[in-house]
Amino acid sequence: MSSVTILFATTAALYFLAGTLYLIFLGRGHDSLAKAGTVLLGVSVVSHLAFLAVEWMGGNLPIADIHQALAVLSLLVVLGYLATVTWESRRGAPRLLVLGAFITPVTLLLFLGAGFRRGVALVDEETRSALLPFHVAVNVLGLVAFAIAFGVALAYVLQERQLRKKQLGGLFQRLPPLDVLDSLSFRMVLIGFPLFTIGVISGTVWAVRIDPSAPAIGATQTIGVIAWLMFAAVLLLRVAAGWRGRRAAIGTMLGFVCACAVLLGYVLRDGGTS
Repeated sequence: MSSVTILFATTAALYFLAGTLYLIFLGRGHDSLAKAGTVLLGVSVVSHLAFLAVEWMGGNLPIADIHQALAVLSLLVVLGYLATVTWESRRGAPRLLVLGAFITPVTLLLFLGAGFRRGVALVDEETRSALLPFHVAVNVLGLVAFAIAFGVALAYVLQERQLRKKQLGGLFQRLPPLDVLDSLSFRMVLIGFPLFTIGVISGTVWAVRIDPSAPAIGATQTIGVIAWLMFAAVLLLRVAAGWRGRRAAIGTMLGFVCACAVLLGYVLRDGGTS
């Protein structure tokens, strides 16, 4: 068994254990579980970095294929979560550690996607250009913000449900207040949207440059445009119509699901070209 395989399996297991601790904390409310989950998440990051280092020393660069991009994306999501929790907690936002119960599973799924049908052909030199790494980078950064927004929006929907049913103990006490969740989700979408917009435009330009005779927008790109439209609608309706709360949270979640469908399309497409 290679060192890459061992590090991949170890990192996935650590993310799984950290996510499990966060979920148990969400259900039972023992603060020690959230702290242990955070410590384990830090260990997961170290293992993840070691995995990427071994991969890159072997010549597999971050832009080589969708699997490498997912490996980087999953790491940045968890780092973004930890940075957000630290920053927001210093500003006085309460009970944010519990968001690990929503972010860690997303990180794990993205990381597992990086290991799906590994060994596909790398992007050849003729296809690469300065535009490709730029396109990958802005999309990855945009998706990091959207992933955090998704986790926060999911927490909002659960918290709003608790409030609507007047269940004000247990889970309600562990989740952050609705205004904190709504504001944080909005800021994450504001960060991710311009990056995702640049990614959609640069991807279309790059595709046309590679094969001018091919359609500029294929099936996968169409789903990407739908995701872009959903996030655009969330922002527009928030600003123009005061659209907040549950509807905005659901729109944010649907937009991220569409963005993930784009990633899945690339994984399945590349997975069949070994």
